[in-house]
Amino acid sequence: MHSNLGKVALLAFVTMCVQDILATCMVIFESRLDAPIAGMFDVASWIATLICSALAIESIITSGWKSKRSLTIIVAVSAANFIGTYGGVAIGSLLTHHG
Repeated sequence: MHSNLGKVALLAFVTMCVQDILATCMVIFESRLDAPIAGMFDVASWIATLICSALAIESIITSGWKSKRSLTIIVAVSAANFIGTYGGVAIGSLLTHHG
């Protein structure tokens, strides 16, 4: 069971990190008034959000907020929020040639 929790936490981390990278790039392209590219990043970000949300909500519903499983997922997603946004700024800068 512990191994399964590690896999779920990693999947939640990765999907949230991807979501933040995509959403940050979306905002960068919105600010540049590039609606088509911003829209593509928005759609991709939404799909990653669905995956991450399903993992977290399923755990909270079946195990409760304070369970080890739910808290592990919450911590993984919280760390991914920071790392994904940081990465999104770096990637967005490269994509817009501001490196």
